[in-house]
Amino acid sequence: MKAIYIEQYGSANQLTLGELTKPEIADNQVLIKVHGAAINPVDWMVREGFLQGSGEHQLPLILGWDAAGEVAEIGKDVNNFSIGDAIFTYAPIAKQGAYAEYIAVDSNLVATKPKSIDTLTAAAVPLAATTAWQSLVHGCKLKTGDRVVIHNASGGVGSFAVQIAKALGAYVIGTASASKADFVKSLGVDEFIDYRTQRFEDVIDEVDSVLAAVGGDDILQRSLQVIKSGGQLVSLLDDVDIAQAAEKNVNAQRWWVTPNAADLKSIATLIDNGQMSVHIDKIFPLADVKQAHALSESQRARGKIVLQVLD
Repeated sequence: MKAIYIEQYGSANQLTLGELTKPEIADNQVLIKVHGAAINPVDWMVREGFLQGSGEHQLPLILGWDAAGEVAEIGKDVNNFSIGDAIFTYAPIAKQGAYAEYIAVDSNLVATKPKSIDTLTAAAVPLAATTAWQSLVHGCKLKTGDRVVIHNASGGVGSFAVQIAKALGAYVIGTASASKADFVKSLGVDEFIDYRTQRFEDVIDEVDSVLAAVGGDDILQRSLQVIKSGGQLVSLLDDVDIAQAAEKNVNAQRWWVTPNAADLKSIATLIDNGQMSVHIDKIFPLADVKQAHALSESQRARGKIVLQVLD
């Protein structure tokens, strides 16, 4: 099968387009014919060696763990899918990825794709939207009427998080650069803060929770200043100083997303009900994966980046 893979860790120059053996499925798995695969920051972090010492991956390694396509084969113990079903999935990062014509995934991690969007658009959803869903619902324990700050509201996770938070009935404050103000406002934020000209801690206080979908700039320490006692701080990138948070009586945690088909079903419902839209910055052909990684690494994408696997 055609695939993008790496044979050693390093820059985008390590990304190779070539032929690898089509995966064989276990009894509990489905083989997915991949139509589209999304680019996420974890892809180029793994490419650079982020998990090199973990022992989880074997080279050559296919990157990318967001996929949408159709069921091509079914394991003998699988009874929840049929061949040809249109599906999407966030596959385990410890396994081989989706920059390929086929990927084998446990059937309990696969969900029927949203009916209201096409397959390439569905490929942009799983990892980022699941991260947003889990970090808000389980991490921030968000409920109707809560005031939540979402840092990097224009990014892949942040743009989903704004819409999920609004669907859950929260008052949403989003931070991003002024160039992305119109985009973030179109997502439904109640307040927008240009982080380059305003320090958010100078204009807001006593919020129930903060989701930091970005790192650096002392953003976690500064966020502790605006969270009410008993509130929540969830970080997706930087480690949290738990002791410092405890002094403020804030529940703080670094959030690690896990694949979950039930969450994907909830997300698909939001999309099909018109409560969440999917914003794609650019779709690249599989052969242009290096340019796709460069755009992701630039952190200038507005929404998601997708690789079109099928010609």
